[in-house]
Amino acid sequence: MSKQIIKIVNEARWMDGLMVNNRLNEVTYDPMRSQEEFVMRLVRENANTAFGKDNDFSSIGSLQEFRERVPLSVYEDYSNYIERIARGDRNVLTAYLTEHFSLISGYKKLPVSRWDAQTAYDYQFSSNFYLAGCHGLLADGMTLNLVDNSVDRLPTDVTVGNLLGRLLVKRKFDNDQIYVIPVEVANPPERDDIRYLQALFAVKQENVSMAMCEHYSNMLDLLRYVEKHWPRLAEDIDKGTPYIAPDAKRAQAVRDIMESHHIGTQLISELWPGLHCIMVFDVDRLNTSFELLRTYCGKNVQFIFTGISSPEGTFSTAINLNDPQTVLIPDGTFYEFKKKEDKNYNYLLTLDQLEIGRSYEMVITNLSGLYRYKTRKMISVVGRYHDTPTIIIDK
Repeated sequence: MSKQIIKIVNEARWMDGLMVNNRLNEVTYDPMRSQEEFVMRLVRENANTAFGKDNDFSSIGSLQEFRERVPLSVYEDYSNYIERIARGDRNVLTAYLTEHFSLISGYKKLPVSRWDAQTAYDYQFSSNFYLAGCHGLLADGMTLNLVDNSVDRLPTDVTVGNLLGRLLVKRKFDNDQIYVIPVEVANPPERDDIRYLQALFAVKQENVSMAMCEHYSNMLDLLRYVEKHWPRLAEDIDKGTPYIAPDAKRAQAVRDIMESHHIGTQLISELWPGLHCIMVFDVDRLNTSFELLRTYCGKNVQFIFTGISSPEGTFSTAINLNDPQTVLIPDGTFYEFKKKEDKNYNYLLTLDQLEIGRSYEMVITNLSGLYRYKTRKMISVVGRYHDTPTIIIDK
């Protein structure tokens, strides 16, 4: 792929991220103002939905009234509403178009509205491309994409599966132009082949400057696969396959690298000399397997932990390199918090009441039709960005 095309696309990525970053800086200075505006807009625009009528949204005039009158919820409270949305009904949980269903536990479906999908793209992709660009990491190399792009479609044309994959599929121009591992390869006829195909496309392409993965173990698993199966990969690159054209020069380079490589030692800079950034979307506490990945990376690879997200929404976004601490997004979700030690949900806090050093469970209201929803997701507050808490996952 032309480096000039990659450069143009990356410049567009950076500009999109700049706008998102400017918005983030604005809303994090007065987060409760953004929170109240978010809720009142949500109530106003969804008053005529089935859920809005069931909960008399039209008579709610303040954030406090919303918290007092709309009950806390769990997944089972939405089953009938979700069935209607899956059939194609509109104005059920929200007035916003549902364009995707994310999966919980592999089979429970949660609706994702167009606005929530845009929020996810803004704060999981655009803002982090901006961060990479600000540190000179958004270069003219291709992006190694290890995100699962496989999604299914309902008869209503709404997609079901991994939202990150859905966002990549939706922006197919980017995939065709700059991503290593084509979108259609993410869902091969035999799913057992996915690791082989990922490794084949990854090793075939030398000009890689960034990698994206849902969990850092995805990158670690890929490197271990290459260590074990490199003779087959080199042979297939040499001769070509139905997926790739033959490339004898690259095949010999891979053989030279791997024949002198010691298992578990630095490999990334050998296979992809320009790869200096790995973007990780799903971050739990970093453990010994992450230190092993660092050994494979060497000293020149930086990490961006993009933020805390789940099928229920996108909750935080990165502010620094190599830092799992991320900042809550005040204008994309309304947050309430139960102290970790509390036995019930009788006293919930708003984000301005959180204390550094304490842990909480998040209760969220989003743009897709979840209202005061118990996520069971635990976070710890570790600092502040402007006037907004920064958090990490609490296990």
